[in-house]
Amino acid sequence: MLILYLAGINGSLRAISVTNLTATSIYELEHSILAKTSKLSTALLEDPATKTIREKAKRLSLIDLLDQWTGVTIHFITLIALIVVLSCYGFYILAMFILVVQILQLYLIRWMSRKVEAISANQTSSVRMINYIVDLLVSRNTLPEVRMYGMSSYLVTTMKELFNGNFKQMHRKVILSETLSFSQSIIMILLNGLTIAILAITLGGRGQSAGLFVLLLQISSQIFIVIPALTRMYSDLTKSRVRFNEYSAYLELEEQVQRDPEDSIRNTDAMQITIQQLNYRYATNAQDTLKNINMTLKPGERVAFVGENGSGKSTLIKLIAGLYHPTAGNIQWFNGEQEVLAHNVTKGVRVVFQDFTKLHRPIRENIAMGNIAAMYDDSRLLAAMRKAEADSYGVALDTLVGPQFGGIDLSGGQWQRLAIARAYLNNGSLTIFDEPTAALDPYAEQQVFETFMKLGEQQTSIIVTHRLYMSKFVDRIFLFEHGEIVESGTHEELMKLDGKYRGMFNRQSSLYG
Repeated sequence: MLILYLAGINGSLRAISVTNLTATSIYELEHSILAKTSKLSTALLEDPATKTIREKAKRLSLIDLLDQWTGVTIHFITLIALIVVLSCYGFYILAMFILVVQILQLYLIRWMSRKVEAISANQTSSVRMINYIVDLLVSRNTLPEVRMYGMSSYLVTTMKELFNGNFKQMHRKVILSETLSFSQSIIMILLNGLTIAILAITLGGRGQSAGLFVLLLQISSQIFIVIPALTRMYSDLTKSRVRFNEYSAYLELEEQVQRDPEDSIRNTDAMQITIQQLNYRYATNAQDTLKNINMTLKPGERVAFVGENGSGKSTLIKLIAGLYHPTAGNIQWFNGEQEVLAHNVTKGVRVVFQDFTKLHRPIRENIAMGNIAAMYDDSRLLAAMRKAEADSYGVALDTLVGPQFGGIDLSGGQWQRLAIARAYLNNGSLTIFDEPTAALDPYAEQQVFETFMKLGEQQTSIIVTHRLYMSKFVDRIFLFEHGEIVESGTHEELMKLDGKYRGMFNRQSSLYG
């Protein structure tokens, strides 16, 4: 009764331990991957190959790896101990034969498990695409357009083709794997029968007792119980080791240089930026996105980047903000006489991107992203909202936004005002507006531009815009075309030049009457 009672307690304690270990392993895996992600450059994170490596790394289960290592170790020690006992009774050749067969079996299992796991790893990209298509079919942002244009059937068919392609690849390997496993099972059954026959014939010929035969029969039976368990556990361990190598490959990616602790003080002096012979090419592109960029932005200067979509304006913005690093050439940043190191530039930049972050969290957190230290400084948060006119739709700081989590729904313009308020909260030495008014009405657009102009009185400011009437009021304009600066100067200078800028300006002016 006592032994049974203790066995029950042991089972409960093991269940609790395994639960805790499982939760801990999930947390540690996610934490290590996220910590590594935070240290990688923006350009590297945007590379599809990096995304695939990260998805592969997430397939690992640390608790399974621990459990498999433990299981293989225990079963292997047990097998060796039983073989040693069998050898002690004089069955050396039989023991060695069983051991050799098991080693060959493990070798084949290892080869096949790696093949199967390689297929699974190679399907990571297609699985990511399947998940993306599913998101298109159910996402609140894409569902209306998918339904309106009748895209559901096509997307489901595409998803099915990807799934079937993956299934066929895996199915062939699984059939081969199971055929091999079945063959090995047959060999083990024959080997088990052969072992029993050898024991019976040998002990009978020697005139040994029936008790010794029963003892050795029990030992051989245990051997052939341990062997399948060891084989199965080793197969799982082989797959986990492949996944562990993929996990390690992600953790070994080259990291971006981190900020120096002594440089943590924010400098709000207007920034000077010098760019010389800059070229930039995305990892997936065959040609440079930016070519031969040369410019110097003076402290406190307000400039506009204009040009057609795809001309390289937003890419240059990310380079200036320190998010990307040039493929060739260099950028230098200065606060007064002091040069700012590239990995510290982002501390001194406040920016409103065209594709800004929509944080489905309280209003407070959406704005405080611009300066986490002001998270609970209500007066500063409300002041930023007023400047961006984000207080016009009557919401409190702790109001949750995002209907998928039970929060309120916001229009595109309301979201954009929150993003602009976020930028106002950040006291930087460089202000960047990358098409910040795309979702605003004309009145709100004018207000944002006026605020941009006010900020430009004290800070170096860059606005990326297609609305050329805004460029009339900045200090300098840079016109981009096919990744190059084709014209630069003030509005008056470019109009006198009678080139591409004037043609674009006149075409837009005619649209507005």
